[in-house]
Amino acid sequence: MTERGAREQGAREGGLEKREAPGPKKVLVTRAEQDCAPLELLLRARGFEPVRMPCIAIEELAFELPSHPDFVVVASPHAARRLRGRFPGARYAAVGEATAAALGLPDVLIPSSGAGADALLHRLAPLVRGKTVFLPRAEEGNSALPAQLEAAGARVLAVALYRTVAASRADPSVLALLNTGAIDVAAFASGSAARGFVALAGAVVAAAAAVGQPALRVACMGRLCAEEAHKLGLRVDAVADGGLPSLCDAVEAALSARLRG
Repeated sequence: MTERGAREQGAREGGLEKREAPGPKKVLVTRAEQDCAPLELLLRARGFEPVRMPCIAIEELAFELPSHPDFVVVASPHAARRLRGRFPGARYAAVGEATAAALGLPDVLIPSSGAGADALLHRLAPLVRGKTVFLPRAEEGNSALPAQLEAAGARVLAVALYRTVAASRADPSVLALLNTGAIDVAAFASGSAARGFVALAGAVVAAAAAVGQPALRVACMGRLCAEEAHKLGLRVDAVADGGLPSLCDAVEAALSARLRG
């Protein structure tokens, strides 16, 4: 036996055989194609490997712009991009930092803590009485925000800019990763993304579970998203109470749950 072979045999017998270091944990990014990049950037900064699987798509709708609103309240990056700079005299507000960044404007009002419609309402309620508030939104958007703004005394102009639909197909290579249990955590930023995921990959995930693959871990952004995912039969391991950085926190929490399990 050569000297090198003797060293390798001794290492194996001593339990010191060199093992290949595990790669970064894979996180499924399920947002619309044009909205994936900000979350992917944050995940990579934390050492994760994002795997893109858009589970929703955006269909544009025709709409009319109101004249001279006092406030423009945007609830998604897509709405922010479509309305950037349209109302130079209005005050803009956004549900979170990512949506505010998509506006590309200074002095955008965002929640003082957390993210989402409820958090933004706490910031806006003292400011909007008697004011005209333009609320561009998804056709299927939550009705709670316009109702709560009206309750705060605002004149609300809610207009559907787009509708969110399930993506028509998934990349077969990503479905293969799901089938073999190679995806560590799925991240959902909306209930519509969770619905799209189940439509595209629910059968694959169920088949993987049936042959003993570990259950897919799920991180959701916000209570409403988590509730929708639960209704769809997904086990929610962690819920973010803020925007995309908080969703990354939830991904880490979901992964910790996997390691403990």
